[in-house]
Amino acid sequence: MLRTRLLTAAVALPLLIFLIHSAPEWGFSSAILVLTGVGLYEYFSLTRAQCTLSPVIGELWGMLVALSMLAGDMRLSGGALTLGFVLVFILSLRDRHPARGIQTTSLFVLGVVYIGFLFPHLLWIHRGPEGAEWIFFILLVAMLGDTGGYAVGRIWGKRKLLPYISPGKTIEGSVGSIGGHCIAALVAWQYLLPNRSAPELVVLALLMGGLAQLGDLCESALKRACSAKDSGRLFPGHGGVLDRIDSLLFPGAFIYYYSMLWH
Repeated sequence: MLRTRLLTAAVALPLLIFLIHSAPEWGFSSAILVLTGVGLYEYFSLTRAQCTLSPVIGELWGMLVALSMLAGDMRLSGGALTLGFVLVFILSLRDRHPARGIQTTSLFVLGVVYIGFLFPHLLWIHRGPEGAEWIFFILLVAMLGDTGGYAVGRIWGKRKLLPYISPGKTIEGSVGSIGGHCIAALVAWQYLLPNRSAPELVVLALLMGGLAQLGDLCESALKRACSAKDSGRLFPGHGGVLDRIDSLLFPGAFIYYYSMLWH
């Protein structure tokens, strides 16, 4: 398993770096849209048993929202979210069991906002000032936090964090993640965002790290609710798209609005 994970990372990381740093904007945007589409497919496959509407409706709605964000106009994104919500709510009224119809509507809204709306925030970050650097910062915080949490949890982990959601996560591992987040901040200060102060980046890394851990727990709760171990099998040894982007969704949205307000 470890060998498979390392081989997948060895292939994926250079491609990821190229897309963020060197590829034309359309290349990065295309990659985000493809991953969004796969993520939506995984989500609606997981929740299919709990929904009475076709998952294709949710997938199309989510991609419409993602494409509207590609256009870069929040009014289009708001319109896509509103229109889809109204249509899905109307379709759910056909269900003879109102509670089941409301559950379907809720799951559809959750999936579209969670993936179709949050993930494409990376598109907006990438187009903004120091866009590639902010993307790398987000990834560094997620990866080093995950590495620190895994290492500390493996050696010293005893007290379970939320065993009913993610039995493998420990409080000690969560504390270890904080060390990884701080290291990510210092690396970013030296090589990515030297015009920002070290204290600012450390605070941002800690906030993002908390959001990343929360996102990981939220995806674990989703999989547990759907009795699934992984969201998919796209990345050998790593699971599906949702398993890889769960720690990027909340931090990505946070950093976009932060960088816009305090650029």
